[in-house]
Amino acid sequence: MQTTVNIIVNEKEFLENGLHFSCTQCAKCCCGTPGVVFLEKHELKALAKHEELTEEQFIKVFCRWIELDDGSKLLSLRENSKFECIFWKENAGCSVYPLRPVQCRTYPFWSNVLKDEESWNKEKERCPGINEGELFTKEKILEDLHSYESRNIISEH
Repeated sequence: MQTTVNIIVNEKEFLENGLHFSCTQCAKCCCGTPGVVFLEKHELKALAKHEELTEEQFIKVFCRWIELDDGSKLLSLRENSKFECIFWKENAGCSVYPLRPVQCRTYPFWSNVLKDEESWNKEKERCPGINEGELFTKEKILEDLHSYESRNIISEH
């Protein structure tokens, strides 16, 4: 079975010379549309410690369970009523930036965005930092993609 990383390595020439990306802090990936930010155990632990809460308290205050089509449930950060990440602060940005989850740290180098050159360029409609600024090497992109794809997201038992 081929993983997305293998498919991209073997078939996506548009990655060969790297891709340009520079976060403009526009917050479109954090705010404005419904979404999920899934958490791994180490991320939950670090964020709970940062908020001076137990993991159970943190889950009650900052998280929600997302039910998938197969009935399983995965832990995600909450959003406010304006579909902003619970940790997004107007005029200040991400209040947990150094601790942000892998899902946040690896954007836009996600499998659905890197599916093909058309998908990458279409994401530019949402993210003004795509095809701008810093050049990320193919190796760095694949490293981020691997981190994103190999997450061990907390599930409800």
